[in-house]
Amino acid sequence: MKHNREFWIQQVERWRASGLTQAAYCRRHRLMKGTLGYWACVLKKPTRSKTQLVEVGRAEAAGQTVRSPIELVVQRRYLLRLWPGMDMGHMRDVLSVLEDRS
Repeated sequence: MKHNREFWIQQVERWRASGLTQAAYCRRHRLMKGTLGYWACVLKKPTRSKTQLVEVGRAEAAGQTVRSPIELVVQRRYLLRLWPGMDMGHMRDVLSVLEDRS
């Protein structure tokens, strides 16, 4: 006799609540031990839920503008990108190194 999933869910729950071994429970209820073991294993695994996609947008803080760097080409050999808020001392150091190489 073939049983559906709901039948086996009930049987596995009853077996676990009974405190009996699988073999003893199956003898008492005239079930195949291998089939009960199979369903116990299948039902132990978490069920897969459908994946839900969430749209994510880019948020910007109020009053904040997106600023791009200034690009500076030095002697057609170097490209410097100077970002707003860059430390002026750091920029002087970079320019000093480039001047020494010229």
